Amino acid sequence: MKATDAMLHLDAVARSIPEPVLPPNALNSQISEILRATRPFLDTDRDRILQNIDVLQQQLSVYDTLLDRIDEVRLEMQSHRDAVHKSMAAYSSSLAPIRHLPSDILRAVFLEVQISLWWNPERLKSHSDSGPEVLDFSQGPWKLSHVCGAWRYIVLSYPQLWSRIVLQFGRSNGPVTTLRHKVPALKAAILRSAQHPLDIVFKLWTVRCAGAEITANEDAAVQAFPVLLEESYRWRSIDANLSITLLEQLKVVRGKIPCLESLTLKTSHYPYLSAEELPEDVRSVFIDAPRLQKVILHPTRGPNCFMLPLHITRLATFMGKVSDVEAYQSLVECHLAIKEDPDVSPPIPSTFLMSDASFYRHRICFRGCAYLP
Repeated sequence: MKATDAMLHLDAVARSIPEPVLPPNALNSQISEILRATRPFLDTDRDRILQNIDVLQQQLSVYDTLLDRIDEVRLEMQSHRDAVHKSMAAYSSSLAPIRHLPSDILRAVFLEVQISLWWNPERLKSHSDSGPEVLDFSQGPWKLSHVCGAWRYIVLSYPQLWSRIVLQFGRSNGPVTTLRHKVPALKAAILRSAQHPLDIVFKLWTVRCAGAEITANEDAAVQAFPVLLEESYRWRSIDANLSITLLEQLKVVRGKIPCLESLTLKTSHYPYLSAEELPEDVRSVFIDAPRLQKVILHPTRGPNCFMLPLHITRLATFMGKVSDVEAYQSLVECHLAIKEDPDVSPPIPSTFLMSDASFYRHRICFRGCAYLP
């Protein structure tokens, strides 16, 4: 690049720009007096003013033409600079240490990022006004896959990164027609997870209206839920807020959840429907889960509502009766939450131990409802 020659030509162009030809100062003074009304407007003034306007207009046309050409040259020069900068950035980026990390190291780092961002209820506070995204594309593999081509290849070819799925249906997710577009993205994520076990969060949030709970965007949730039900044989953990409609859909997974280890379930409250009125095929969905160990049942359902396998080892729920958990002899930890009433003394100690020669020791904790883990 001959930068010196270019600068010499630019200097020559700058020197060739014509100087402006302005009216004489005497005429300027007369124009100022006319504008201030300190002298009358004479008949002879008109011709002189028009003549000077014509001269000035011609000069404006010349400067406009020169400026247009300068703008064209500047745009062309900016284009050349951008091309050079892009090339330099690519070459410089190739020297970055992270570019030389082995793929398995990057996979491990990406997985740690995914785990660190995995379902954190505290993040919901930041969505108090706008509501959470149904499928948050700003987190996890969605974000990492748009950094560069090399990262995208690693992310798209690493099933574990796609095995953690969070779906949230709240008040401000948008119209149902927009939410339907999330289903193809959900299917794509599941496809990329290959056959890796799935950790799922499925939240259908409710709002209180006139003392009753109203589900938000249930239609969109009903459309997305079957996509997850088809993969029930890969469920490792599920944390769900479900309506009665979704519970009815859930019954198809009985006997098809061989990998399920952890269950957290909350259902919408319907005053007219008691636990005993849930259909048996809904209540018995999890009875045949061979690996289920940890169960958290939030109100309004307790262990007397859902039939659970007797081999579970950890249980947290809102209690009906202590006898409801006596059948689970493999428990090593059990949290039973009760409503706190400051005027009524608890009939039993807040924490006690049960033991039997044939079974493990059971730790039963009675807590206020606010402390249910």
